[in-house]
Amino acid sequence: MGTSKKNMNNEIKKLLKEKPLDQLNEFAPDISRVVLSQESLKKSLDNEEVVNTSIEVVTKKFISLNSNGFNGKTKKEMIEDELTQQEFIEMILKEIEEESKINSKVLEKALKIVMGHLIDDEFYNVYVFSQLLFYQVVYQLLLNDLYETLKDSYENLSYTQIEKMVSTLADKIMNTEVYSKVNEFVDRKLSFNNLLEVITKNTNNAEFGIF
Repeated sequence: MGTSKKNMNNEIKKLLKEKPLDQLNEFAPDISRVVLSQESLKKSLDNEEVVNTSIEVVTKKFISLNSNGFNGKTKKEMIEDELTQQEFIEMILKEIEEESKINSKVLEKALKIVMGHLIDDEFYNVYVFSQLLFYQVVYQLLLNDLYETLKDSYENLSYTQIEKMVSTLADKIMNTEVYSKVNEFVDRKLSFNNLLEVITKNTNNAEFGIF
């Protein structure tokens, strides 16, 4: 894994070499393709079974939370108690693990972040959850591989600027078209591999925005 990451960083640095910062958007698709290959997406999402199990378990638990609360607390009471929120999220992760082992730290982190965001929502929506989950995996992959690489290549960029650039990059790749394909995957109308192909191809739309 370490060697693979080093090779990827070297490949990105080659793409960035002697490229002026104001021309960076021209190379955003090439850079994104290196990071978001089908292989890296598959590794970060574990496999179709784990993703489907995650969607099913989260959906079941969040719907139950709305009507039954958790650990003797209503949803409203839980929202005001950060510790209970963490217990709820950890309970869900444990149940997912019992059915399908999560090997990817990226997927685990994405699940925690998205569940944390959705606890406050009045109504749970499986499509919104799934869209955010795939978005967060893509964002984490881009951030992990570009954070230090961009800083090394362009010393004047602040980490805040880089985070904003990566966020714009993820937004451009994970657009409405991709989200409609995520919905098809949830409905079992599109295969896991085909969805990953759509995400990889959509790197053609990548850009870092204005910085």
